[in-house]
This record gives sequence, structure tokens and C-alpha cells, in this order.
Amino acid sequence: MLLLKLLRLASRPWIAYDTFGQVGEGSLAVQYRLPMNEEEREQQQAIVGEMDANQSAADLANLAAYSKPQFYRIAKRRLGEPPMTVRRRLLLERAAYRLTRSSQPITEIAFDASFESLEGFGRAFKAAFGLAPSRYRSLGPDEYRIDLKERLHFAPPLQSCRQGESNMNVPELMTRHHCAEMIRFIEACEKLPDDRLDRPMSTFEPYIWCDPTVTLRQMMGRASAFAAPWMDAINGEKVEYAPSTLEAMREAVPINQEGFLRILAAVDRDGSYDLTFVDAVCDPPEVFSYVGVLCHALTNAAYRRMVITQELRSLEIGIDKLQDPIDFARGS
Repeated sequence: MLLLKLLRLASRPWIAYDTFGQVGEGSLAVQYRLPMNEEEREQQQAIVGEMDANQSAADLANLAAYSKPQFYRIAKRRLGEPPMTVRRRLLLERAAYRLTRSSQPITEIAFDASFESLEGFGRAFKAAFGLAPSRYRSLGPDEYRIDLKERLHFAPPLQSCRQGESNMNVPELMTRHHCAEMIRFIEACEKLPDDRLDRPMSTFEPYIWCDPTVTLRQMMGRASAFAAPWMDAINGEKVEYAPSTLEAMREAVPINQEGFLRILAAVDRDGSYDLTFVDAVCDPPEVFSYVGVLCHALTNAAYRRMVITQELRSLEIGIDKLQDPIDFARGS
């Protein structure tokens, strides 16, 4: 009946936030996104041990006290996959994890995943991950899960279920990437004379409350202080909205980065994305949602950064391309 318990747990709705748990040690631990009490955790741990054994679909059905056809239908309905498919996926995920985090020979990894031949393992692994095991090992990705929509995944014993070197979320990565690029732009602009910084750009400000004619200096100042209005409206932090010298811009970038990340962290911690607040700094005051503000600020920053890149490229002062967030995340 233990395996039946697993099916019941897997049929529950997911909780709305990433709360991961883990049971099982040493063989086939399982990561889950489901709330569990202590009794259910113990039952799940017993199931993990059973699933790591070399068992057939009939064996699993017997454990759940069902006929094989009945068990297949229940598993398919509650897990979304036949029970042997779930077991095979978990074993392939464990194999992927070991390929990038151990020097264990691929042949041994294949046999530990219950494959009878290296060729069969290679075909199944490539079908799941799109790469041969040897190529996957050479690339060394952090992610080892096959389908993130699934409720159950392999999890390394006694380790966090998040395996990357950092846990930056998307808004944090976008914020840090923007600020790193602005420092790069400021350094490039040090080569320009003042009259070139103050010449109108060929592009324009997208918002009706801004003068559509904008200089490179103005665009750089607004992009450097991208979070200033919201630091003021939300946290009451008074910082310059549009620094006008390169030195002031350089000082503004880290201040705005940390101020914006504080807002982001508080909203994320409290789960208050959809909550609204009064921006009393506006004249007249207006009501905004936190998620709307975060998206507005990052979209606005990205637009300004891209037009600045185009302007600096035309001046041929060493900015030959826009650094992609993918490269920034890689640290390159």
C-alpha cells in the first residue's frame, strides 16, 4: 500500500511557491514539491527504497495490492506516467547527476540505472537529454531533471535540491546584468567630449512624461538611476533620479542595484507581488502593484541600455556589442 500512498500524494495540487523536500539516502532519493507530514515522509522513504530495487511493473502492482492493469490506470491518472516510466526517469536523472559530479565510468552509471547494455543506456539518455552521455559529461550542466513539470525528481542525498552555484532568480539576474553593463558604458563614455554627450540622440524616450528629445548624457543618467523613483516611493530612500556627470553615474549604479534588490527581496519574501501600494511621490498620487513596478523598471532599463549600446557602437569607442544575459550568467 505504500506505493498507493505515493500516488495519492502526487495527485495533490502543487503549493504556489518552491518548497522542495527530499527523502531517501544513498540510492534513489526523491525530491518533491508536495506538503508532507512525518508519517507520509516515512512512507515515501520506504517507496524510494523499493523503487531502487530491480522490480517489474507486476512487482510494483503487488506492493500496492492491485492487479497490474488497475495499478497502471491509477498511476497514469495520478502521476501522469506509468509507474515504470516514473522509475526509469528517476534513474536517468540520477545518472545525469553522476555524470557531471563524479568520475564514475559511464558503463557503471548505465548498469546502476538498470540498463543491461551501454548502448541501450546511451539511446535512452540521448532521447531524454538530447545528448550522448559522454557529451553531456563534457558540457557539465547543473540541471539534471528531465521535465520540470513533473512532481517527483531524483535528488542527491543530504544536499539541497538546488544544484547551481548561485540561486539568482530572473529579476535579480536582470538587475545585476543591467548594472554591470552600465558600468561598462560609463567607462566607455569617459573617452567622449562633453559636447558629444550632450548631443541629441537619434532615438527617443518612450514615456509621455519625458522630453522625447534626449541626449546621451540624459539617457545614461536615467539608466544609471533606474531604481531611484521606486526606492523613494516604496522605501522612502532619497537618491538622485538623473545624475548628470559620469562620476555621479558611477556612484549611482551600485546604490540603485542594492536598493532595487532590497525591494525585490522583500516582495519575494512576503509573496506580495500582486499587492498594490500608493505612490505618494507621484503628483497626483497613484496606485501600483509591486509586480507591475518591478517589470516596469526592468523593461525601462533594458530599453535604455539597448539604445545606449547602439549609440556607443556608432561612435566606435570600444562598445562593439550588447552583452547577452546568457553570457553574464556564465560569468563570461
